Amino acid sequence: MRRFQERRGALSTNLPALSPAERARTVVATATTLRVASPELTLDVHRHGVVPDGSVLFQAPADFAEKLDDHQITATVVDVATVPQADRIRGEVTLSGRVFDVAEPLPAGMRLHLTGSEEPDGATRLVQLVPERVALAWRCETDDSQPAARQIGIDEYRCAFPDPLLGYEAEWLPHLQADHGELLVGLARFDLGWSEDPEDVRALGIDRYGLVLRIRHCGIQNDLRIGFARTVTCGCDVREAFSDLISRAMPDAGPVC
Repeated sequence: MRRFQERRGALSTNLPALSPAERARTVVATATTLRVASPELTLDVHRHGVVPDGSVLFQAPADFAEKLDDHQITATVVDVATVPQADRIRGEVTLSGRVFDVAEPLPAGMRLHLTGSEEPDGATRLVQLVPERVALAWRCETDDSQPAARQIGIDEYRCAFPDPLLGYEAEWLPHLQADHGELLVGLARFDLGWSEDPEDVRALGIDRYGLVLRIRHCGIQNDLRIGFARTVTCGCDVREAFSDLISRAMPDAGPVC
């Protein structure tokens, strides 16, 4: 029987998972708010876009943007688990670099997404943060002996792609927890090789390689990665891969919607 560690930790860490650069790109792409800051100014950005090299586009008041010209700024993103649990903060990404005016033409629909209009206005500017340094602090599937944050090579960050399930996690994991929580418990019990149920099992994350569960038992917390038989790229793939996991762990559970 696989035993829990005495401290917070991770299980099945030898399974494939996102690289730090892929994780950072995914967190930035899915962020609902960016905290942009310079030594003198702070701005909460609720709409942003990310272009292929990882640069971040956002709308800023004209006077704010003028004060940022030729200044080094940071943009901080906090990643929060979509399923309610005791500690919902999964990690944080910090981008540091300079801000430039956005060069036209913009990608189709980008101005509308950022500003709500296809027409420029005189009160705001569209600007682009070009990262020169990227840091990731990821609190999932790690233990207390690992560093809280790591620097990511800028070339790695620019070349990485967000995980293909970035838009699926927020919809599917809460459904899985609310409507099929008993299956998560069964999966954890099977993968751990236990004869009893863990005290609490929460869906923590999903990526193209597998499902991550956060397990609390006897006052100890561990993150358990359960790998898919093959990498997945869309919702249909996820449902099929999850059904395969359930059929092995709980053959009598029946189909999962």
